[in-house]
Amino acid sequence: MNQPIVTSVEGATTPPVARAIITSAMSPFCPGLTLETCPSPSADSLRQVIIARVQRGDGRASIEADLERDFGSAIRSTPKAEGFGLIGWAAPGLFLLIGAVWMTRWLRRQTIAR
Repeated sequence: MNQPIVTSVEGATTPPVARAIITSAMSPFCPGLTLETCPSPSADSLRQVIIARVQRGDGRASIEADLERDFGSAIRSTPKAEGFGLIGWAAPGLFLLIGAVWMTRWLRRQTIAR
């Protein structure tokens, strides 16, 4: 299991907003890993940039928008709930609904057949 690598800046603790961004963003340097668990030196540099921006007063939305602009939408750990990404949010519920309807109809037919 990968352990978090989030480091501190000059002995200070990582600000909660920076930690939230780092733990939720996918690493552009280590496919399949979050920025928090990626051991790449480039990922470490990006973590430090995020921490510095939060300490400067930049907001989470601004930092995340810049990350998405610089690295693409793959840096998001979840799809946006708009456009094509909406399918990612709606599909599981739709499949559960279809499965429940199918199961109900199948059980009724089994009960009637007996």
